[in-house]
Amino acid sequence: MSCSEIPDWFLRHRVPVIDLSSKVWQDAREELLPSGYAPAVCLRRLEKAGRVRRLGRGLYVVVDPVRETPPAAIASALFREADHYVTTDAALTLDGLIDQPLPAITVVLPTVRHRQIALGHTVVRAVALAPGKFAKADTYETTTEGFRVRLATREQAVTDALAEPHWMTHASLLPEVLAAFSEDELERTARGALARSTAAAQRLGYLIEDAGAPVPPSLVKLQPKSAVELRPHQRHGTFSTRWRVYG
Repeated sequence: MSCSEIPDWFLRHRVPVIDLSSKVWQDAREELLPSGYAPAVCLRRLEKAGRVRRLGRGLYVVVDPVRETPPAAIASALFREADHYVTTDAALTLDGLIDQPLPAITVVLPTVRHRQIALGHTVVRAVALAPGKFAKADTYETTTEGFRVRLATREQAVTDALAEPHWMTHASLLPEVLAAFSEDELERTARGALARSTAAAQRLGYLIEDAGAPVPPSLVKLQPKSAVELRPHQRHGTFSTRWRVYG
């Protein structure tokens, strides 16, 4: 066994990220590296050979010579041993609801960790959600090209985008997303938005009307008192007196 076999070991185990602080790295190291072989030396050799790319201290993405690993899979793998989920643009893309480049992938954690990691043309941004709200988030585990990803459901992804507008890049596509939702999905999204904030529910009502979809029962009696922006620092669009939203 040798250092050169480490990238293929990780790809066989469908783990696209080497994190020197992780348990999976310890397993690989015990199986493949001779006793006394310094990990830093091994990773420098692999980086020089083009088999890994350094992302930060002790953090590397494995380079597959055959195919490019999906960025969302890398983003999820960066937090493999922590509670997390991928949301907004990336989640809706993997769900087939939007088809746009992903300049940013948002990963939610129940801890304060504002961090950005560059993956070529994509940035992974780690954001925090209060533990109580994180525990109630609707998520599921799936795979993309065989790699595990923890994703927000489509309703959760929209709720996150409404409660935290800066978490989503392609927010202008939300009316199209909502137009594809069933009435049950709209109702679940409404309940999720209301649980997060009145502002999130206001934005949802505004976008549902924009999409020409029926307003869910949960939102019918909502009578907001304060005006909010649909997107951060945007007050130049149409103002809805019903939802008190600057679109």
